[in-house]
Amino acid sequence: MEPYLARRRKEELSFLVVRFLKAFELFEGIYRDFRQLTSAGRGFGGSGLFQRVKQMEEDLVFGIKEKAHFLFRGAAPGGQQAEGGRSRHTLAGLRRSLVDRSLDSTIGTGFHMFMILRECLYQLEVYAPRYEAELEQTERLEELARRIGSALGEEEAHELEHIRQIVKHGEGLASYSRELAEQALERCRALFHRAAELLRHLVEEAGRNEVLVLNLLREREAVDRVYGEGGAERLFSHMFRNSGKPGTTGLAKALAYARKNCGNTEALGG
Repeated sequence: MEPYLARRRKEELSFLVVRFLKAFELFEGIYRDFRQLTSAGRGFGGSGLFQRVKQMEEDLVFGIKEKAHFLFRGAAPGGQQAEGGRSRHTLAGLRRSLVDRSLDSTIGTGFHMFMILRECLYQLEVYAPRYEAELEQTERLEELARRIGSALGEEEAHELEHIRQIVKHGEGLASYSRELAEQALERCRALFHRAAELLRHLVEEAGRNEVLVLNLLREREAVDRVYGEGGAERLFSHMFRNSGKPGTTGLAKALAYARKNCGNTEALGG
């Protein structure tokens, strides 16, 4: 029987990959809509972007970060083996160690940048429109006082000036939040693409993870959307490069492996 921890690591890697594919696609949609808003010169009030980012963080991004920590954080460097009281590194083991560490760092950094984006979008979508409305209300009150010829009392004038200062401060924060949101958005996208490449290297060496293979087969359309047309075939071809008959497609090799080693393969097709 397979050891519990080894089995769990197979499952956690599979769950991480599937969630990442979903998160990648969702983020691309958020990125596109954010850019459409800014290109049109529109504000973020009523855009719904904050809720989408919040939901994505709660449903996917936090879990991806936690699974990355479980899989890659605290493990011994890959490829180290005791031999005659000394340690030696294989090139493959060293590469795996570097990929693991880089992937954990990339996902961890991406999570924190994503939280910055979430907070900035809240400021832009909720607070910025309120500041604008409150400034307009203040200006209307002043205009009304001028029209009826009623001079504001000292206390009222002080209150209005205080309100104006607070609103101006809020508008400054909104401007800063927009600038920071732009930076966080671009950084998140770059980190998503970097993580996708690192994850590809990891998956290509996981041809004996039957849980991962089964889930990649189920999600092969998503793999193509993330890695481009033919992405799933390229991935499977590399995973099973040393098995199967020459000339057999990667997909066919993956299907054969899954049917031999997994249950619930009826819906995979051919």
